Amino acid sequence: MLTENQVQQFRLLQTTIDSLDQALNSTRFDQSEINQKIRSLQKFFREEIQPIQSDEYQTHSVLVEINKQMRLLTIDGTFLQTARQAETIENRAGQIRDRIKLLTNYCAVILGTRTD
Repeated sequence: MLTENQVQQFRLLQTTIDSLDQALNSTRFDQSEINQKIRSLQKFFREEIQPIQSDEYQTHSVLVEINKQMRLLTIDGTFLQTARQAETIENRAGQIRDRIKLLTNYCAVILGTRTD
């Protein structure tokens, strides 16, 4: 069972993920801005979420998956920032959108809500 403070941290994580999603889905997004938002999200994750431990199997499993997706999101952000062709930029942005959806769903599991 997570403490109230840990639940608040997950709500903040979800809010930060939502902010990244909104920036990515704007009509004209800036690749370096997206990469900066990903780095900020990663920093928040490392400092506030990663230290959370849980003996509950489901919570522990979701935390492991969030950790994996956050690492992959960082790589996706780097690939997006270096992309130059419009098609490649859109493909990279699509990968980030997919990862954001996964992270949103994982946060929903932790917080006991559904996002469907």
